Amino acid sequence: MFLAGALWELIVRYFWRHLPLYVALILLFVTGLGFGALATHKLSPVQKEDLSSYISAVYLTLAEGSAETLDKAQLFYGSFRDNVIKTAGLIFLLGLTVIGAPLILAVVFVRGFVLGFTVGFLVQDAVVKGLVLSTTCILPHNALMVPALLLGAGGALSFAGSAFRTLVGRSKEGIHGQLATSTFLALVSGLLFLAAAVVETYLTPFLIQLGRGFLA
Repeated sequence: MFLAGALWELIVRYFWRHLPLYVALILLFVTGLGFGALATHKLSPVQKEDLSSYISAVYLTLAEGSAETLDKAQLFYGSFRDNVIKTAGLIFLLGLTVIGAPLILAVVFVRGFVLGFTVGFLVQDAVVKGLVLSTTCILPHNALMVPALLLGAGGALSFAGSAFRTLVGRSKEGIHGQLATSTFLALVSGLLFLAAAVVETYLTPFLIQLGRGFLA
């Protein structure tokens, strides 16, 4: 009980100390969402037609219940590779390099942009079907992916900042503690991404079947 209380106190203290960083990351992600949603209005008529045809095919596939035939192992591996390895791993490595830390901000913005564009186009293309598809296919696993992204990015940027201040002589504090914290947050981020992959693989197809009546 004492250890749990002490750990919780350390976690709360860490986030309070780095609150401005996480607020900035949230604002950056939300900005990406906004630009992504606005980008749907900049598409040419040909691009809109191509995307609409693709989305219509997705609606038809889901309405016919083809989601049941998905290769779950392949879907899980794809989500694991793209999010746990490529995203969480890349963010952690960029933080370790220090010089690559600004690219973490780009990753956060781009992920927000992609999510905003996807949801924005779905809703713009077909309001009811778009909302159903966004709620069943996109919202469940992104409810875990977004915190995972922000958590990992915050830990990596925090370490990069501490390491940079130490390298230029502006801080005499060791970076070992911050490295341990960043590694811990990267592991938590990876676990959240892994949980999101499980949700995307096993829960999302079930939710799709529940919403099939709106997609027909």
